[in-house]
Amino acid sequence: MTESDIRSERSGPRSIETWLSEHPELPEHYEHTACLGKQRKRTKATRAIGSSKRRALGIIQPNAMAPSSPTKNKTDTKGKQAAQKIPITPKTTRGRRGKQPEPPEDPEATPRAISQHSLPTNTVRFDPRNQAGAEVEAGNLEDDHSEDSKQESSTRSSQRTLSPRKARAYMQDAEVSVTIAKIPSNIYSFPSAAQTLRNDLKALQERKGLLELSIREVARDRLGNDDKDALYMIRENPITPEETSNQLQTWKNVLGIESAAEECEVEDCAEASWNSEVHCKILREALQGHWRSRNVWYRDITTAKIFDKELLPKVAGLSAKNKLVDFAIIVRPHEMSALEAAIKRECALLPQKTINQTDASYVRNKPIAISMEVKRPAGDEDVALVELQTWVTAHYNMLKVLLDSKDGLGAFDFPILPLIQVQGHVWNLWIAEYKDTPNQIIIHRRILLGSTDRIVGIYQIIASVQRLAQWVAEEYQPWWIKEVLGVDPKTLGVGS
Repeated sequence: MTESDIRSERSGPRSIETWLSEHPELPEHYEHTACLGKQRKRTKATRAIGSSKRRALGIIQPNAMAPSSPTKNKTDTKGKQAAQKIPITPKTTRGRRGKQPEPPEDPEATPRAISQHSLPTNTVRFDPRNQAGAEVEAGNLEDDHSEDSKQESSTRSSQRTLSPRKARAYMQDAEVSVTIAKIPSNIYSFPSAAQTLRNDLKALQERKGLLELSIREVARDRLGNDDKDALYMIRENPITPEETSNQLQTWKNVLGIESAAEECEVEDCAEASWNSEVHCKILREALQGHWRSRNVWYRDITTAKIFDKELLPKVAGLSAKNKLVDFAIIVRPHEMSALEAAIKRECALLPQKTINQTDASYVRNKPIAISMEVKRPAGDEDVALVELQTWVTAHYNMLKVLLDSKDGLGAFDFPILPLIQVQGHVWNLWIAEYKDTPNQIIIHRRILLGSTDRIVGIYQIIASVQRLAQWVAEEYQPWWIKEVLGVDPKTLGVGS
């Protein structure tokens, strides 16, 4: 063995011994004491040597990879600067204030979505309210959302303070008061059109002549105790085979409506299900054919909103946001007819581009005549009445706008406005009357139209809707053409 080999062999053990002598022997000599969370003060030279050896040998203490965060210099009472603290694990910092360091990342952990709040303020995001698809800065978007949230919170707060009962009470004291009253016993204090309509609808409750005699053999078993002689219509002239076929089809449709109504009640269906499965089918059955040919039809207007708050009753805290109705019986002119062209011309001249209290595109040029509000069997009638009161007030106020644009007269001679209110199976009619002196809207309560839990009740509803369609075709439509369009209805092919 050469002398150089001997020196190399001796130098190896001496280097290890030197390293071991400089390495801390006890846990107390480390920078951190895990159980006590205290710092071990060491000289600058010793800390430098220990750090370099740990990097070289890969010996890393638990907190060696924790992210460092700048801390403020603290000065004691003697004016000396305190030593900078090294961040430690969250477990040893309970009760301390400030942001805690993140734990080491687990490579097998499920990835988390990035929080919107964790993005920097200059991050570009897409604003779904921007129809052009432009990009906006997140900071600005958050400010917008914050402002919107404040407004929505304020709106919700004001709405919560105005219950349906309070709203009804406040409407009585509004500039144009809206009150609910019984139908007067004195016929002279009730509009003649309303009196005639009421008498005809009450006659339908006597169940006379609702069904054709030709379908009695088919209907007898299903009607049971309701199968009375007076229920069937006695015609002077024989019924044609086509009419018999139509009556049989109506019978089948009524059976389907009764079944759907029972299903909606038993399964506690939502209002939308009642509308699509029951109410739409009744309105279509009643109005198709003859009345549709006379410009009377219906529309589902569940999404139609009152377009201007100035049309609402002057009641503090009342909002049009949730004051919607479900259906409307409308004047629907035939396509390419003179009446359709005249209404479109009138609509184009108006700044709001609608002749109704709503600017919904599907009815903006089709005059609304009768409004209909629907509630489930367990629905609140007070809510329904507030919605009808709000809607009919906006209807009358819109008629004022249309007539003011013509002659600017202060006095108005408005027709009655029937209102249909449905609560579960039961259909009722309310009649609104406008009185110019004093400014007042009176809603006369209710006239029973029928019920969808019985076959005869559905026939009563269909007959009642057809009687209301007659009022639209023969009274409201001619009045609207004459007063709003300013022309003779006959010149547009509409007879009274």
